[in-house]
Amino acid sequence: MLKLIFYGLIYGFMISIPIGPANIELIKRGMHSGFKDAFEVGLGAAASDAMLCLLVYFGVVKILLASKLINILLGLGCGMLMFYFGISGLKAIFIDRHKPDVLKYIKGPEVKGAPLATGFSVNTTNPMVIGFWVVFLGAVTSYGQNRECFALYPKSSIFLFALSVFCGSLAWFYILAKIVQKGKKYISSSLFELISFICSTLFILFGFALLFGVTKIIMS
Repeated sequence: MLKLIFYGLIYGFMISIPIGPANIELIKRGMHSGFKDAFEVGLGAAASDAMLCLLVYFGVVKILLASKLINILLGLGCGMLMFYFGISGLKAIFIDRHKPDVLKYIKGPEVKGAPLATGFSVNTTNPMVIGFWVVFLGAVTSYGQNRECFALYPKSSIFLFALSVFCGSLAWFYILAKIVQKGKKYISSSLFELISFICSTLFILFGFALLFGVTKIIMS
């Protein structure tokens, strides 16, 4: 169970790092309206992550876990997806020399509306987040001690995992909101490059971990 909580915290934190609609909206709210609105955007996005985690598990993953072949294919697909995200991010930084073009939006007119609902909606409708949970959650629940936990305690395990995802996701959004609050003048393309580099490296590392898990299943 402790390992399950750890995985939930790490995966929740990791899926929240990429520069997407939720992070951009949080930064914009933080620069215009302060920490409270920025954190509420993150709170809504974190709640969205936990909800998607539960929906995907009860809608898809329970069926997939019954087949060893599907587990292997899902693990391979997830590992390759992690590699794709990671390598694409590093390529954009070091080869294409592409800087994330979000500053124009962030420094544009202030956006009105409920920050909590905005964070929830922009994260829920982000195709990358939905795709991540469909592929990734199946792989996470299929290997080693995680599989045993989900098999023995299916309901308590998934709700505990979803709560850990929420906490991990919220931790990143809190850190980002604090960075915006304390250092608005440091919000630049270089900062987004650094975040993209960290995120891309994490994706590649977890890709290796998932592919290693697949090899263990194949050899078992």
